[in-house]
Amino acid sequence: MQNAALQIPTAAQWEAVLAFRAMPILQNTRDALRRELQNPQVSFDSLVPIAERDPALCWHLLQRAVSHNPGCREQIHGVYNCLSLLGMQELVTLVKNLPTVGDQPEDPSEKMYQQALYTAHMAGCLAAQWASAKGAPTNTAYWSAMLAHSILWPWLLLERSSHNWLHFLSEGDDLVTASRKVFGHSPDNWKRLVRRHNLPDSVADIFQRDKLPDARDWRRLRRQDPRDLDSGRQLIHRSQTESMLALTAAGTAWHLHINPEGERSQRWLTISSHAQGRRFPALVLESRDVQIKEARLRKSSFASGIGLLATPQPEGLSYPLWLPERETVTATADTVSSDSVAPEAVTPETAAPAKNAQTEPRPTTQLEQPQRVATEPVQHGSAYLKKLMGQLAESPASFGDWHYLMQGVLKGIQLGIGIDHSIVMLPGKNRSALRTVYAENPEGLAPFSTTSIPLQVAPLLRQLMKQQAAVHITPETCERYFKGMPPELANALPKEMMLMSVHAGRDPIGIVIAANSKGAPIPKEQYQRFRQLCNTTSRGLASLRQLSAKAKASSASPSAPVRSSQ
Repeated sequence: MQNAALQIPTAAQWEAVLAFRAMPILQNTRDALRRELQNPQVSFDSLVPIAERDPALCWHLLQRAVSHNPGCREQIHGVYNCLSLLGMQELVTLVKNLPTVGDQPEDPSEKMYQQALYTAHMAGCLAAQWASAKGAPTNTAYWSAMLAHSILWPWLLLERSSHNWLHFLSEGDDLVTASRKVFGHSPDNWKRLVRRHNLPDSVADIFQRDKLPDARDWRRLRRQDPRDLDSGRQLIHRSQTESMLALTAAGTAWHLHINPEGERSQRWLTISSHAQGRRFPALVLESRDVQIKEARLRKSSFASGIGLLATPQPEGLSYPLWLPERETVTATADTVSSDSVAPEAVTPETAAPAKNAQTEPRPTTQLEQPQRVATEPVQHGSAYLKKLMGQLAESPASFGDWHYLMQGVLKGIQLGIGIDHSIVMLPGKNRSALRTVYAENPEGLAPFSTTSIPLQVAPLLRQLMKQQAAVHITPETCERYFKGMPPELANALPKEMMLMSVHAGRDPIGIVIAANSKGAPIPKEQYQRFRQLCNTTSRGLASLRQLSAKAKASSASPSAPVRSSQ
């Protein structure tokens, strides 16, 4: 049902992307360049390292250099070439007039775009490292790999549907598969973007099928080094090209960011080692070194994926699925870890203990349009909340299924209670980790909303999953409630938020979390309404479960959806 709602871009959308030129640079890049330009001893040698940290600025320098000097594109292999053609004054004018993206953007499109820039820089650093080990020019390798996926950047800023590319990567798809799901099979349009952006020939060759290994050769590269094959000479030559280095570095960088220990990351590292004729452990060590340097540069361990290696079990980032009418955060692969009992306990406000609880699966069949106040609100505030809670208590079947009910509850938290950010976290199959499945403005609840959280490292969540309970965390009490969490996780969480477990007649099946923007305080009245809404939600979920069981018992088809009697 979700994939059917995704639409392939139209010709008008492609034209808008082709014409887009206002790609922002990073704010810290502008600040660093301004400080350096005040230095009386400023020179190209001191400006180039700063500019190279910002792929968007590199892209703008390339466009400006080619525009001012037609025919020079083939001679440009880095920032130094661009500055030599443009001069320092042109750099000052460019940096002054370009839009910027801050360190912590709130707009989802800017957040995705910022991460794409970070990953592009990491790809360039990987390619430069690999080229250095082979004795090849590092500037050219960095330049090509960094710009390899620059054709994606305008999409991330202009079309929210393009964010699904990152979602499908986090769900385990490869680069090409994710691209075809989101953008369709449109090689000609990508080639037009490459030409319009004046990208290097090595990047253009990535989109030429005859310039890369064919499907059979890709399978051979996954299995073994072509130097061990009697008939591998042609594959060796194709594997040593600049376009192949740029492609493997860019692909590896994206998957290292998503899941550094995942199957896709291991596959790309294996392909890269075979293509370069180098040992796999050496490439892994080099990639980890690049990830650490990128994390230090961006002051974020999750920007490069290195933070995912610090968890007790291998983890992967989860990017949300965007749909035209609603935005649903979907889960990554479940995490396997042992559930040990933490010493920290949460005092329950109401309890409904039971054993052998199971999470109710969300139906995947297409439903008729149900009556639900949450998706088409007509009132806000207390009247809206009262109407929603009445619907939850008296006719929960009118929501259609659990999916719409939970989305309605999150809308109620935002429109009825007035809380800015809210999510619902559900456990995986083995109930050892929680991940965000439903969300309303989830950006204020990172990292809960961006990655799977093992219960082993979050005693607060573990205790809430044992019994129905509610917690109001304030700056004065957050240290006590965050006790036992890794410092990086605890420091990233809002210092004031509300949490409450919800159930469906048995043990808790998930946790509802809500917080205001920028850590704004939550009054006692809002907390009381939050608890009341969650309790009513639990009763509505229990009613839906009973209706679903009755429908399955009386229907010949076990997958028949439960429909409203209205």
